[in-house]
Amino acid sequence: MVKRNLAVTLVLAVAFLASTVATAKPAVAAEALTLDEYFAAALKRSEVVATQSELIRQAEERYKQADAALYPTVNGVASYTRQDPVPAGETSTSTSPNRQSLAKLTATQPLFRGFREFAALRQTKALLSAQNQDYLNARAQLFKDVTQNFYTVLSIEQDLKNLDEEINQNLDREKELNSRVRIGRSRIGEVLSVQSTISTLRAQVEQLQGQLGTVREAFAFLSGLVATTPLRDTEALPANLEPLNDYLVRLEQRPDVIASRQRLSAAQENTKVARGAHLPSLDLNANRYLERTGNLKDSSWDVGVALTVPIYAGGLLQSRVSEAVSQSTQAELSASQVSREAEQEIRTVYQNVVFDRSQLEALEKATDSARKNYEAQRRDYRLGLVTNLDVLQALTAFQQNQLTLDRARYTLKLDYLKLQAAAVRRPAPPPETAP
Repeated sequence: MVKRNLAVTLVLAVAFLASTVATAKPAVAAEALTLDEYFAAALKRSEVVATQSELIRQAEERYKQADAALYPTVNGVASYTRQDPVPAGETSTSTSPNRQSLAKLTATQPLFRGFREFAALRQTKALLSAQNQDYLNARAQLFKDVTQNFYTVLSIEQDLKNLDEEINQNLDREKELNSRVRIGRSRIGEVLSVQSTISTLRAQVEQLQGQLGTVREAFAFLSGLVATTPLRDTEALPANLEPLNDYLVRLEQRPDVIASRQRLSAAQENTKVARGAHLPSLDLNANRYLERTGNLKDSSWDVGVALTVPIYAGGLLQSRVSEAVSQSTQAELSASQVSREAEQEIRTVYQNVVFDRSQLEALEKATDSARKNYEAQRRDYRLGLVTNLDVLQALTAFQQNQLTLDRARYTLKLDYLKLQAAAVRRPAPPPETAP
């Protein structure tokens, strides 16, 4: 019986272990992040973009407030007054009772305010539009920051791979020279020269590791993800670059340009608001009395029209007009500056892309030639036709060309994406504004 129980226990234990092994999942490495995925994570993380969203909400509420000025206002008013009784023999207290109570509903409808309210409505609408463009501009700036960090990380990591490859090649060179020293075909000084090169390369690796740590921390700050999250480059090199004018025509679609012009429009409307204060105001007033004392206690309502004509305010109104005109001029200058700077940015980045493409083509040819030269120098060294120094120089030239070539590829992609962002082609617009 005991043996049977023991056997059952062993069978159950084995079954439990088998099910545990079957259901256990191996640890999954962090999935490599593309540029668009990095940007999406940064959008959720960015306080700047979130702040712009809140500013849009505030601008929407200011527009509602300006719109409310066109509609009537209705208020409830109630008061109770007790006064010193009028002495006997004086004026009758029927017109001014000792206790006075009042309860009424009062409504005021603006009829004419010098068109100030309509100008104010257009002003707040323009400011709301400008705030929406500021939000898009903040997204574009974040995209540029993310792209810069993305390719800086990839470039440094590629530099480290190239340096590791160069170190390994020098280590192979060291082994070959040690074997030649043992048979007397090379000098110990040649080995020491290679060892010195290896030490220098390892020092460069340490320096780059420090730089990588810094940009990786910037990645964690922007994305909110673990600093060691791997990155995956899916962006293609530009095959054909469109003419410059194809990018310049998109200048009018840039959010910073649109926002500056909307603020200019708002400043011009503000001038109309200030000038409208010189004109008369006309209001319709109506009261509905719920309780009233005195001679008019039986009158339950009244309606009236009030006309207000500004005559003199110590120069206050004209000063406000002058201030508004100055602000409009300032907004016009600002819009002109933003437009010129945007055009300069497109032209500059475009020229950078053109130069990057030319440089990349030249570096590809130079790197291929340097590789062939290194291979030829190695063959000639084994035949005793060249010195070890010639081989080391050829190897260094090849590796430096390879290093520069890889950097140039990332630089071209970075500048091309900057050009796309400057021409409002990247990033994709948010869903609520996408066409």
